[in-house]
Amino acid sequence: MNASVSVLCYKYKTLSNGEHPLMLRIYKDNQRKLVSLGISVQYNFWDFTKNEPKPKCPNRDLIQKIILDKKVEYQKQILELNAEEKDYTATTLVETANIKYIHKTVWEYYNDLIKEFREAGKEGNRLVYKYSRNSLNTFMKGKLNTILFSDVDVNWLNRYE
Repeated sequence: MNASVSVLCYKYKTLSNGEHPLMLRIYKDNQRKLVSLGISVQYNFWDFTKNEPKPKCPNRDLIQKIILDKKVEYQKQILELNAEEKDYTATTLVETANIKYIHKTVWEYYNDLIKEFREAGKEGNRLVYKYSRNSLNTFMKGKLNTILFSDVDVNWLNRYE
């Protein structure tokens, strides 16, 4: 079953400024998860039937942009997980959305490993990874620092072999 993402004004909680927080509701397999958008509106500026700010709401355009950006972020993640046929829940969807991935080149990753092995005193492992890195770098004619792991596929590995 696909997950759905919607926005709601959480009228059951009133903030100290008299406003109500806006939340994203992620719903999948009869499980729901609420995620705060970090913004709030006055009760009378929210259209509860359409789940959007009323036309006279101050900062309406900004609020709609924030809502749209967050919804798109989660919907993109749902599409990716569905395309990869990975199983997920509303909770895991929220937890993984907060994780930021750092893209490293193969060269950078090897250098980090070599550094860790040197600091741990594991010279044998360090040398194995150093020779492996140098072999790949020779194959790539000195351009291993431009290759991301997502670029490495079966055809690439067959050419290297």
